[in-house]
Amino acid sequence: MTKLLSKNILIYGGTNALKSLIPLLMLPILTTYLSLSDFGTLSLVETTIIFVTPFVLLNINGAINVQFFKVKHNILKEYITNALLLSLISSLIVLSIFLLFQKNLSLFLKIDETILIWIVIFATLRIITSVVLGLYQSRQEPFKFALYTTSQTIVDFTLSCMLVIIYQNGYIGRLEGMYISFFIFSIIGVYVLYRMDYLTKPTFKYTKDILNFGVPLIPHAIGGTIIAMSDRYFISYFAGDEEVGLYTIAYQLSAVMLLVSISTNQAWSPMLFKLLKDAKRKTIYEFTFALFILFTLVGVFTYIAKDLLFYILVNDKFYKAKEYFSWLLIGFVFQSFYLLVTNFLFYKKKTKMLAMITVFGGVLNLLLNYYLIHLFGVIGVTYATATTWLIYFILVCVAVLTVYKNKGAS
Repeated sequence: MTKLLSKNILIYGGTNALKSLIPLLMLPILTTYLSLSDFGTLSLVETTIIFVTPFVLLNINGAINVQFFKVKHNILKEYITNALLLSLISSLIVLSIFLLFQKNLSLFLKIDETILIWIVIFATLRIITSVVLGLYQSRQEPFKFALYTTSQTIVDFTLSCMLVIIYQNGYIGRLEGMYISFFIFSIIGVYVLYRMDYLTKPTFKYTKDILNFGVPLIPHAIGGTIIAMSDRYFISYFAGDEEVGLYTIAYQLSAVMLLVSISTNQAWSPMLFKLLKDAKRKTIYEFTFALFILFTLVGVFTYIAKDLLFYILVNDKFYKAKEYFSWLLIGFVFQSFYLLVTNFLFYKKKTKMLAMITVFGGVLNLLLNYYLIHLFGVIGVTYATATTWLIYFILVCVAVLTVYKNKGAS
């Protein structure tokens, strides 16, 4: 068990390391070829894409991953086909809303009208890759996961460099490179699903179950997005897009912490679901405690390496971003802890409970952002992020203890 987990963590970790290197390796390029204002605009566009994605994806990847361990193959492929159809229908609804309110949304978000429409398309391109990677994870096929992800990462980086450096398309070039690669691998992903026999005739048989799982997670995903991304809108409004650029640099570097925690969770969650099914509580407790210790040590190491990260990856004219690093890192440590405990609620399909907690966390984060940015300036936003993730983690722990105390771990 330990050997398998360690092997899978290394594979997922290496894959995510390469994937995470893209924004890091792009930092010297973007800070050279983009102005701080353009860098801030790029961050706002990417933030909006992440915000829109839950409405398009409907969290079907999570529903599929849980169902994978509970039903036979012939039912699962009907379930997956049903889920994909629902997600595509949702994307058309969201696109219609964006077209209807295009001008108002453009003014509110400070994003060009044309780019605004592409945001929905960009979010839609994430559907197939999310499902394919989730299935590789559930099937415990980390090598295929790594091949698919690494190939997309290489295409993304190559196209982005070409469009930003050679064609000098600015932040638009970065978006084009990223989402052309998503388009290519969406086509590949459809072929992969077909070869794995996960596609069948269209059906809406499992619509209720998919929506019952996924729809409550939309507020959850939005709340998580608010916690992770609303800070940029506050900074843009109160301090300008240049300060957003600085903040984003610190955010991306401190997010190195998540490289380990996300990779670990990708390897651990399928094993946890099986252990929960087999009611092996002692093993679950031992591994969970060990992973808490691991994430704490990674946080400490990342903080120690702060100056080295900035020296290697950031143009020295952007070193002011360093002041935002430490508190963001603390927030990411608590977020890593949250990733460990939230799996228990996913297994029990307690998505409504999780949604309530996340909505509360999102509202709390908005209030803290507003209050602390007035009180301390931009650094106050980092205080808000760290505080929110701490409270969020505590609330999810309480929820998990309540659910499993009442119903057991089976």
